Amino acid sequence: MKKNLILVAVALVALVACGGKKSSAKAAEAAPAEQTKTSMVISTQEGAMFTDFEAVQPDGSVAKLSDYVGKGKYILVDFWASWCGPCKREIPYIKAAWNKYKGDKFDVLSVAVWDKPEDTAKAAEEHGVVWNQIVNAQKTPTEIYGIEGIPHLILFGPDGTIVKRGDALRGEGMDAVLSTLL
Repeated sequence: MKKNLILVAVALVALVACGGKKSSAKAAEAAPAEQTKTSMVISTQEGAMFTDFEAVQPDGSVAKLSDYVGKGKYILVDFWASWCGPCKREIPYIKAAWNKYKGDKFDVLSVAVWDKPEDTAKAAEEHGVVWNQIVNAQKTPTEIYGIEGIPHLILFGPDGTIVKRGDALRGEGMDAVLSTLL
């Protein structure tokens, strides 16, 4: 008797949780997409290992994030575009950090997204972007890392884990973070 009451209670809880309706095919199709989106966001949070991507460069070569990240240095990655005013305003802070900390323990990588390669090259030259660059990445890295707006900065640790990302690395906050690690 007690066992039957427990089974009825479990069935009622399941019925209430499902809203008393059968799942539609549309809802069933959406569920994996939501799970993937949630998994992606979780996999790119601080403490998570980097997710690689690649982009064909203007010279035909292929550049990968793994060419730079996970190689024993802290790597500050700046996702930007030539047409983005806030991105260009962030460059002096990035340049100052690169000049101050570059070496065996630190480097910078700019990744141009949502941009034309020729416009990226022109803006990089105009603004003195002399550190490593991946151009023509388009939307791939922003989809992987859940980036909805640029500039977006991510600091990767020497082992490739995400140390910090987002607003904490913008402007003067960048040096505050880096000075505690380097």
